[in-house]
Amino acid sequence: MQDKPLTGKNIAIMVANGFDEIEFVEPQKQLLANGATVKAVSRATGLVNGWYDGSWGHFFPVDADLADTLAVDYDGLVVPGGVRGVEKLAEDPHAQRILKAFLRAGMPVALIGDAASLLVTIEDAKGRTVTSSADTRETLEAAGASWEETPSVAEGNLVTASGSEGIADLVQSFAALVVAYESDVTEAA
Repeated sequence: MQDKPLTGKNIAIMVANGFDEIEFVEPQKQLLANGATVKAVSRATGLVNGWYDGSWGHFFPVDADLADTLAVDYDGLVVPGGVRGVEKLAEDPHAQRILKAFLRAGMPVALIGDAASLLVTIEDAKGRTVTSSADTRETLEAAGASWEETPSVAEGNLVTASGSEGIADLVQSFAALVVAYESDVTEAA
């Protein structure tokens, strides 16, 4: 396997103001180290504000507006947690459309912490095995998901992490899915 298996791959990280800064920065760094091109997609104009250690954190540049984002333009999707950001994404029809498109196409998706609750928002939690922040466990189980108390869970094209402690495993599983998905598409063509 090459040193940078994600070279030439475009990964979208979908965020809204109030996303968990660590759950954004750590996967971004690891994906970049694996050779991926990483784009922040958001409804925020120009800059999006993270949440860090109980207060507002840093601003990060937005590469694309959610309204203009299509799943077909990317090889995978990562959604960091953070209650404030996830609540905004749950209310945004473009965020819902994008997540549904990735999942429907069988493309790699990584949901971290609170972001797993978006599966409930788009009515796609039933029958899935996931992990998430403890705060979203009850909501996921009520929607028919099987919840595991573990740092990360990979099931099909979906990888979930309980929070920042599961990011390393999540990125490793997600990267393997991105490489495998590309191979499947190439073989099918």
